[in-house]
Amino acid sequence: MEVNIKQHDKVALQAALHLEECKKAVEDFRQQLEVAKKNAELIARITPELEKMPTTIEELEAAIQENISQANSILFLNHNILKEYEDRQRQIEDKAKKLEADKAELRGCIAEVDNLKETWLPTLRNLVAQINETFSWNFQEMAVAGEVSLDEHEMDFDQFGILIKVKFRQAGQLQVLSAHHQSGGERSVSTILYLVSLQDLTNCPFRVVDEINQGMDPINERKMFQQLVRAASQPNTPQCFLLTPKLLPDLDYSEACSILNIMNGPWIKQPAKGENITRELTSGARVIAGEMS
Repeated sequence: MEVNIKQHDKVALQAALHLEECKKAVEDFRQQLEVAKKNAELIARITPELEKMPTTIEELEAAIQENISQANSILFLNHNILKEYEDRQRQIEDKAKKLEADKAELRGCIAEVDNLKETWLPTLRNLVAQINETFSWNFQEMAVAGEVSLDEHEMDFDQFGILIKVKFRQAGQLQVLSAHHQSGGERSVSTILYLVSLQDLTNCPFRVVDEINQGMDPINERKMFQQLVRAASQPNTPQCFLLTPKLLPDLDYSEACSILNIMNGPWIKQPAKGENITRELTSGARVIAGEMS
């Protein structure tokens, strides 16, 4: 009798241990279910409509087949509507593929433009920097300050250009050279200084400057003339012609300068022969021609 009781106690103890393990497993599965439910709700929140959906895979597949049968049984007043829809769907897919191909081609073109841009843009920036250095130095001697910069516009190369900014008063700010900000004389000074800054960077046989000193005050005209003579008298520079109806008195001329007074008008009975003038023009001297009529 006691043996049977002990066996039953042992079996009961094992059953109790197994029950505890089952309870623990059930609790673990419940926690896993809660975690899975929360993750599912993060992806798609369970709405009242979803709660009405079938709860098993078999029921869900049966519902899908039923909906497909109902869709196939719909009678269209326009029997071509489904075909038109399918054709439109194919067109959308084709255009989407073409759009992706065009985007890929655009990326390739942009990369090619960037590569080409890297070959010439640094050189252009360096050239503009050299012009700016000379222009700023020359401008400080005549006015207050000036600078030359490259106006860049990303890929819009048609809008690239040179920006010339100057100021003629200490209290002012650098402003773009234009008819709205500077007077005619100030624009003439800025223009001639910019041309002088190009002297060492451009290769040409000669330059002609026509009446650049018109509209200048005597102080700026004298300074401009000195800058022009100094730049044109440098060795290995092209011949420069300054055409002007007047010149200030007591200007400083270098030995490389020649002055030609052109006499013209109804009071000239016998015009001078062009031999001397031709010889002067072809001798390589820097010529300052004064027109007198």
